[in-house]
Amino acid sequence: MKKLFFFLAVLAGLPFITDAQSVEVTPFGGYVFGGTLNGDYGEVHIDDNAQYGGMISIAVSRVMDLDLIYNRSDTKAQVNYYNYGGYVQPSLEIPLSINYIQIGATKNFRVSPVVSPFIGFNLGACDFAPKEDYSDAWFFSVGFNAGAKIYFAKRIGLRLQAQGYIPVQGTAFSMFVGTGGTSAGVSVYSTLVQFGFTGGLIFRLGKVE
Repeated sequence: MKKLFFFLAVLAGLPFITDAQSVEVTPFGGYVFGGTLNGDYGEVHIDDNAQYGGMISIAVSRVMDLDLIYNRSDTKAQVNYYNYGGYVQPSLEIPLSINYIQIGATKNFRVSPVVSPFIGFNLGACDFAPKEDYSDAWFFSVGFNAGAKIYFAKRIGLRLQAQGYIPVQGTAFSMFVGTGGTSAGVSVYSTLVQFGFTGGLIFRLGKVE
């Protein structure tokens, strides 16, 4: 729940923001592809899965938005660890959620009142949160996106985009496996790149051109 406090605080302040500016609120859903983190003693593979979340885009000019983004996927991590040069089977499967809390900017290309292609870049934090008795792992993260906004009416539209998120690992972190009184660890250090696609409804608040 603490991951949502950021957005609840912003939502509480929306009435004050929309008095002077145009704001777009976009809940979204989509699909994200997994990837693999490699390490000294094995690897951690993240499964493909659905993703969902929301974003608030505050217009700072006619073509630039300030974005506040929350993105979550509930997935599984397949932990494979080495033992004297080979994999130890079976691998361990850990349910976890991956949460991105980002702030960034979007450049809009307003080719018409109805269609607006865009590109964007964002920075923030990523939380790998296992749903069992393991500790969370936090990383600095960067993201990028591109797509188009399609407006059906003055205050309603559709946002379609492709995006990528990169949790940047400045230091290694470990996921430990314990079975029958023994344990083994996987210390991973490679950077994961998560690509995905989302679509969401745009609700435009405040001043609209």
